[in-house]
Amino acid sequence: MPPPRLNLATYQFDAELGAVDRNLDRIAEILTRLSPGETDIIAFPEMCDTGYAMDVIAERAVTWGEDHLRRIKSLAREKRTAILLGLSERENGRVHNTVAVIGKDGQLVHKYRKTHLVTIAPIHEERTITPGNELGYFEMDGTPCGVMTCYELRFPEIARALTLRGIQVLFVPTAWPLVRVDHLMTLVRARAIENQVFVVLASRVGTDAGTTFSGRSLIVDPNGNFLAEGSESAEELLRATIDPSETARARQNIRALSERRPELYE
Repeated sequence: MPPPRLNLATYQFDAELGAVDRNLDRIAEILTRLSPGETDIIAFPEMCDTGYAMDVIAERAVTWGEDHLRRIKSLAREKRTAILLGLSERENGRVHNTVAVIGKDGQLVHKYRKTHLVTIAPIHEERTITPGNELGYFEMDGTPCGVMTCYELRFPEIARALTLRGIQVLFVPTAWPLVRVDHLMTLVRARAIENQVFVVLASRVGTDAGTTFSGRSLIVDPNGNFLAEGSESAEELLRATIDPSETARARQNIRALSERRPELYE
């Protein structure tokens, strides 16, 4: 039996730099606006608890505990909605740039730590963040899904490896600079087209420590068509209903994935 249609949403969020509790409260308030059962999964951007500035992340990164996301987990159960959000994570003296996936039952079903870090000035994530060592794969309502974070869009190998594991939907939380928004739009569309998957981009808006973020959240189909697109500056909720089996139809029409010759690529 093919997987059911999925009602996807992404929320363009403007985090308040360093205000972890207020940001998590605001995310919870946004979730209260959802009607029960209307959204299968909603995605929020990168580092939406601390904001995105390395000195602030180093100081305010959160040690996760049993009650860290209690209200958000409770709302996932109440709204029957899975929630994907980018967060800071402090563990054993190290700080990670992490994406949490909370299932409709309110349980943490997946945790992805960003594996490829931004090393360009003035960001230098590598001076603050410890990279993860595993790719992000999970299933939602029988649909295989992947996750990668922001700068990782520049590494097509990640999306391809997840595609070869069978994903049909790729989620990408970001805090992408507005100055390079053209790169963002090109890369998102390329990852969708070359892998013939849906891509859900959850973008930051606003400004942290002199960096203005791009917005332009997207939901893109396997042929590169935009199903939903956000503005560059406004907080807003974007929605699209998708049929995951469209990935198979796209791959039958253009058989690039099945015509790969991996023996030539090593």
